Amino acid sequence: MNPKVQLENLKREIEWMLQQAISTKQTFNATFAVSEVFAKTNALAIYGDYFAFSQNVMISDIQLQLSKLYVENADSITLSKSITLANDLFTEKYYKEKGNHALGSYADLKNNLDELNERLNELTEPIKNLKLLRDKNLAHFDKKIKNYDDLDILNQSNPVFLKEAILLINFVLESLCTIKSIVFNTKLLVHHKDYTHELEQIAKAIEFYKAEQDKKRGEMIGASKY
Repeated sequence: MNPKVQLENLKREIEWMLQQAISTKQTFNATFAVSEVFAKTNALAIYGDYFAFSQNVMISDIQLQLSKLYVENADSITLSKSITLANDLFTEKYYKEKGNHALGSYADLKNNLDELNERLNELTEPIKNLKLLRDKNLAHFDKKIKNYDDLDILNQSNPVFLKEAILLINFVLESLCTIKSIVFNTKLLVHHKDYTHELEQIAKAIEFYKAEQDKKRGEMIGASKY
């Protein structure tokens, strides 16, 4: 394929994956905020079923979105394919003609792209677990999964914990930003929303509502004694 066409395709694919990765980071932040606020106050526990259900849904969505970004498929757009293509297209000739020399020498920038592949290889285990979770639960009903006990065994045998999830999210964001910077001379600053403050305000509202209800209940009990 013509390198110019490949570059245009790579640019579009990176933009699309960046949107998905940023959205996934936001979902992670919302999930993490629930855990953070639960650790600080018992207010959310009043509606614990709702928050637990919401958190489980968000965790499943994070796992599914990460599997789309990382797990190889013949017709899919994945991070590994973009890293490989960026390395192939970023030649010394391309650097001399269109590269941003202020970023560094060709050797240094090429080394930065090569390192992305090396670091991706270090994530083999969580990516393998993502694929199993996707194939057997997130995207399909595996015939071996017949009840929630089977599902628990699957999740325990192929864990993708929050610490692995945030590692995968941050790496995909860093990789895509690195490719945009080196190959397309575009520096991107990604801002992430923190939902902890918002949930703290919700917790305070719940505490106030509960206190008001307890106060009214106490007044009613007191009045009934006369």
